[in-house]
Amino acid sequence: MTHASIGRDCGKAAIVALLCPGLAAIAGGPPAVAQTTSGKTLQLGIPVSGVVQKLLVRDGAHVMAGDIILQLDCRLLEADIKSREANLAAATAASERVRNGARPDEIAIGQANVGVAQARAEEAEAAYSRLSALTEGVSITRAQLLQTRRDARVTAAQLEDARKRLALLLAGSRAEDIREADAKRAAAAAELEASRINLDQCSLHAPVDGTVKLIATPGQYFSVSVPAPLAQLTAD
Repeated sequence: MTHASIGRDCGKAAIVALLCPGLAAIAGGPPAVAQTTSGKTLQLGIPVSGVVQKLLVRDGAHVMAGDIILQLDCRLLEADIKSREANLAAATAASERVRNGARPDEIAIGQANVGVAQARAEEAEAAYSRLSALTEGVSITRAQLLQTRRDARVTAAQLEDARKRLALLLAGSRAEDIREADAKRAAAAAELEASRINLDQCSLHAPVDGTVKLIATPGQYFSVSVPAPLAQLTAD
C-alpha cells in the first residue's frame, strides 16, 4: 500500500495524524501524535495533494473545532462542481419530462395531424374509386389509375403513422424510460456530491479547540505521496 492510498483511506477528515497515527512513522518522520506536558499535540494534514493557497489563521492563534486553518488551491475542483451542477439540473429536467409525459399542446398537435392525415386518405381513396369506375384506355390511362392507387396507399399509411404517434403520446412514458431517467439523475447527484467532498478536503479543519502552529506556507506544494504535517494543534 502506498503512502498516497493510506492518506486517501483516512477519508474526508483533514486530521491525517490523528486518524492515521502511523502515517508519519511510515514516511520516516516523527510520531504522528505526541504527548507534551501542555497537552496533546496533533500533526494536521490533508488527504489530497495540492498547492497551499492561503492561511486563514495566524501562527499561534487559538481556534475552535471545525475552524478552517488553511486551504489548497482547488479552482479545478470548483469548476468541476459547476459543471456537475449543470449536469444534475439537466438530468433532473429530463427525468421530470419523462415522468410528466406529453404536454396537452403536444397531444392537440397529434390529434390535428391525425385529422389532416385522415382527410387526405379519404380524398385519395375517393379519387381512386372514381377513376377505377372509368374505362381504362378510353377515359383514363393505366398510368393515371396506378398513380391514384399509389396516392391512396401512401395517404393510408400516413394516416396509420399519425394514429400510432398519437397513441404513444396518450400512453405516456414507458416504465423503463422513467427508470433510466431517474438513474441518470441519481448518478449525476452522486457525482456532484463526490466533487463537493473532494473540494471540502482542500481545507484543513481544526479537529478540536486548541492553539495552532503553522508549518505550511502559501505556495508550498503538498503531496500525499510524501506525507508531512501542514500544521500542529495543541489541544486545550
